[in-house]
Amino acid sequence: MHNNVLDIWDATTDNDDQAIVIPDGCCDLIFKFRPGQEPVWFLSHLAETTQTVPMFKGDFFKGYRLRPGTSVDMEKLLRAVAGQFPINRDNSDNIVDLINDYTIHRMQTEDALLCLASGVGTVGQAATNLGVSSRTLQRYIVRETGKSPVFWHRLARVRRAGRDIEQANSLAEFAFDHGFSDQAHMNREFKQWFSLSPRNFAKVSRQQNVFQSGYG
Repeated sequence: MHNNVLDIWDATTDNDDQAIVIPDGCCDLIFKFRPGQEPVWFLSHLAETTQTVPMFKGDFFKGYRLRPGTSVDMEKLLRAVAGQFPINRDNSDNIVDLINDYTIHRMQTEDALLCLASGVGTVGQAATNLGVSSRTLQRYIVRETGKSPVFWHRLARVRRAGRDIEQANSLAEFAFDHGFSDQAHMNREFKQWFSLSPRNFAKVSRQQNVFQSGYG
């Protein structure tokens, strides 16, 4: 069976804090336990901008990150994991099995998303590389992921730039090298996706491990 789980992560908070979560192109099945409250399961959605998540002392999270483009039968999956308490390895393996039972990851979708993230200049070029028309690619990607090819192309580009931004000497040259039309274009993209300018994002990225496994 193909494993539709890209990564498994967990987090425990020792103090009241907040986490910065940048768009990663993935949905996560997340277990949340707060002392004194009933544990809950929920599924995150594809984000188009950075989110700040409040975390309180004693919170425990365990997440199962799905591969980009994975289709989920959300209601059935959440019913299946209800009551599960994923603390040890055996329980986590069981959760992964349940995820694979209620998700579908098509190789055709993966190939298309990989092409869009490959550094191609435009969605049209990606379609050409895939041997389909731009209209066909648009219909297929929207149907399978709920987002357009432009969404995936832009997300991969800005994540690639975000990972490299600390190395930038000239922002104008950096923007051009990473597929933006100019520095102003890059600034707009960083502010939309990361809610920060490139320079400020570089500072936050140094302070927090904001890049987890994900798309692009």
